[in-house]
Amino acid sequence: MNDGTKAPSGRTHRGAKILLIDDSPDHCSLIQTVLKESIPDAHLLIASTREQAVNQLKSCKEAKESLPRLILLDLYFPLRDDGWQVLQLLKESSSPYRLIPVTVLSYSNQAEDIQTSYDLGATSYIVKPGSFQQWLAYFQALRQYWWQTVSLPI
Repeated sequence: MNDGTKAPSGRTHRGAKILLIDDSPDHCSLIQTVLKESIPDAHLLIASTREQAVNQLKSCKEAKESLPRLILLDLYFPLRDDGWQVLQLLKESSSPYRLIPVTVLSYSNQAEDIQTSYDLGATSYIVKPGSFQQWLAYFQALRQYWWQTVSLPI
């Protein structure tokens, strides 16, 4: 039985990284709190600008450290087009980060936002929960799927 510390391939996930790209300090703080409770063995990297996100990824690569296992991208940071530009940058065919799953987080439930996010390469799209308990449930499901089920390439 899988206890959540190893992927099916046997690789450990202790200290695995999640990159959060969000310009709201309040959302970052909330996600950091929920993540510590739900996936305590993960290490959260936070970027509030496109440049910070790219620098976080480049520094992992240059230091020959593992890349994040997952990127959480706020769609409206601060504008919708900003989120889509980052998503396009991450998912373009020449990007060394194109295999990292990207979950788009947004308060928008508009079909256009959802469809465009998937068209640009998002792995999933989540309408931001409204309460702490909903955030907690989301991250517990995230742990079960990304830490206990999926084995991503190194």
